[in-house]
Amino acid sequence: MFGNVVKLDWQSTAEGETIMQHFYNPLTNGLLERPILPNIEEVSYKLFFVGKSGAGKSSTIARLAGILNFDEEYVETRGIRKSNIYWPVKVWDRIILFRLQCWDAGDRDTKKFGHILPVCKEEADVIVFVFSFTDPSGLSTISTNLPIYLNDKSKPAPIVIGTKYCAGDFTAKVTIDDIDEFEKTQNITILKINKTDGKYDSNETEITAYTLNVICEQLWIRDQNYILNQEMESSQIV
Repeated sequence: MFGNVVKLDWQSTAEGETIMQHFYNPLTNGLLERPILPNIEEVSYKLFFVGKSGAGKSSTIARLAGILNFDEEYVETRGIRKSNIYWPVKVWDRIILFRLQCWDAGDRDTKKFGHILPVCKEEADVIVFVFSFTDPSGLSTISTNLPIYLNDKSKPAPIVIGTKYCAGDFTAKVTIDDIDEFEKTQNITILKINKTDGKYDSNETEITAYTLNVICEQLWIRDQNYILNQEMESSQIV
């Protein structure tokens, strides 16, 4: 399903590695807040991360930003937290810099302050639904929330991410059968973020690169579909 537009393994090629040298902070290994990369087209998108308390929204954003020493001990986000992730991708034969504006809000404050949810949803390009493989109600909650969050004039694209995933873990509350059923009924492929103990994992870069590439690909496809629909509407008017 993924990889027809964006080259998912491009960052590991010689060309990709040359570009990626501009993106990592050698002291922290985290992605730079704003890399210096001239003469490359840049596009910007707003991503709103949605999920139950403790699902792993903030830790997922941190890991996608390359922060490897993120404290996994749960502390609910207060108010709205915004983080920028800059990520280069190869779209067909073009290198494009994606600026992903990640919005995250804690459940408690979202329910307490009526303005938070509308502000986070406003003009969102993607709704990232996050659930934990340790929570049996995670997927059913997302199924309920999909039409609520996607029924917006901005027509956001849906991305679903499962956190605390461990291959071969038969004690997980969300099973492979649950995943298969969700993907078939909702026509959305679930991305998986593995468990971490806060230590460096040699597969971390590969995991986060794949997830970021898929997100960027879905954004690009969404834009191309929008342009196509606009052209069709214009031709019908003429």
